[in-house]
Order: sequence, then structure tokens, then C-alpha cells
Amino acid sequence: MNSYPDPDEVKADLGDKVVEAFARSVARAADDLVKYRQGMPSFVSQASERGLANWIHDRLWYHLTVLLDDVPGVQLVDEEPTREIYVGIRYRLRAKRHGDDGDISTYLTSGAKDFLFQPPSQPTLAGMEEVRLIVGYIWDKESREMGQAVLSLRDGRNDIVWLIELPDAGTGYGGATVTPVPAAPEPSAPIIDVGQEDAAQETNGEDSP
Repeated sequence: MNSYPDPDEVKADLGDKVVEAFARSVARAADDLVKYRQGMPSFVSQASERGLANWIHDRLWYHLTVLLDDVPGVQLVDEEPTREIYVGIRYRLRAKRHGDDGDISTYLTSGAKDFLFQPPSQPTLAGMEEVRLIVGYIWDKESREMGQAVLSLRDGRNDIVWLIELPDAGTGYGGATVTPVPAAPEPSAPIIDVGQEDAAQETNGEDSP
């Protein structure tokens, strides 16, 4: 029977920079989706579930590459159709959306099966065996909205060992979450003396509107 690392151990091993990058990448991809929906609402409404999922995945992967660039011990491998993140010598991750129940969808290719099942535990390699994780977000199928960033460990496609929400780090643009500030009151419009304006127009040879 396999033994698994607990979430706190995994987060500590991954490190704050990596965990924050995961959460922030999801927030940025969600922000991209809002802009896409505002700018091209018909494109989003007409997109298939798979088409929209692929669009979001590309945005999420892009932000991961930006935020994880130059983080020590992190390697990103992009060999389409497989994209993976390696953290240290122990953690191997893929990015996927999760349903409300934590389930994921994927084609069960031999490579997918290999990734989704954890390798058998070996006492002699305790603490060194590869751990396969999925980072992503909760997907609301009804509203077609991205939810909280999550990290899950499973042993089989939908045999979830644990699933945790990652702290909401905001988009990170400008280094912090931007809170809208109420607009300052506009100055009062000037009061124009109509009689003076008419006189000025007559002097300048202008017609009244």
C-alpha cells in the first residue's frame, strides 16, 4: 500500500515562491478570461467546453512560465501535447482544471496513466520517491467561471488522496491586488452669463446656435 506526503509537507517542499506562483497564475488566467468575455462575448459563448478549456490552459501555462522563470530548482517542459513542471528531484506536476468534486478530464493515454498513478512506495527511498501532483483551478460548469486555485494529489485519475485550495494571491500585476478607488468629485461646471456670451458673439460676428 502506498504512503503519501501530506499537504503541509508538500507545500513546504515546493516553497512559498512556487505555491504563490501557482495561485497567481490561476488569478491571472481568470483575469484573462474576464477580458476575453468582455471583448469577445460571442466567441466565449460559442466556444465548446474543450475549446474554452484549451484556451484557458494556454493562458494558465503562459503565466506559469513567466512566474516560475528563474525560480531555483524549477524546470518547465513543454513538449506538446504534454506540459510538465518539475520542482526539485521529487515533484512532477501538470496543470488541469478540476470539477466541483475534484475530478479531472483527460484522455487516458499510456503517458496519462503513468502520470496519474503514484509510483509504488519503496521504504529504501522514503522521502525521495517521485510525487505527481496536479495544479489548477475549480471550474464552475454552469457559469463557465474559474474558481479557486487548487493543488491535488491522486493515485488514479479520480482517486483523490487530497485536494487543497491555494491562497488567493491576486493577479500580482504591479505587485499587489488592485482595489478600485472611488472617483474624485468632478469640479462644478462654470456658470456662463448668457447675456455676456450673446454680446461677445455679436462683437465677433458669430451667429447664435
